[in-house]
Amino acid sequence: MKQLAKCLSIFFPFILSAQIKIDDVGDGWKNKVEQAIEVVKQYDPEKYTLLMENCEHISYSLLHFSTTESGNTILISQKEILKGNINDIAAILVHESLHLYLLKNRIKMAFNEEEILCYTYEIELLFKVPNVEPWLLSHAKAQIEFYTNP
Repeated sequence: MKQLAKCLSIFFPFILSAQIKIDDVGDGWKNKVEQAIEVVKQYDPEKYTLLMENCEHISYSLLHFSTTESGNTILISQKEILKGNINDIAAILVHESLHLYLLKNRIKMAFNEEEILCYTYEIELLFKVPNVEPWLLSHAKAQIEFYTNP
């Protein structure tokens, strides 16, 4: 029994990460997403759990913004992936995973209120990441202000 528990504790992180299918389209995009998931896992385990419980698939989009699709997919903007900033991708994953959670749990609110909630959730992660890029914090704060005073 001890051996089983030990085996499970060793493989549990891999089992969790295996739950999300990350599209591999080349140019290291999948690796960037995996690194971003590790940032979330390391600095905010609660947000990591919410991500893992609500997202089944991560793909990419030609849209100028990241979004969700089909109630279980996060679409990361090609523009954001090409920037290559891992903390930015981590923030996107956290933000969009909260949208998925709200959708999955049928929690309805006004569009602006939902965006404020998701950017606030995102900024909570960013405050925990050591030496996070100041522009990421500025962007999240600006979005909160934008949606607060449309």
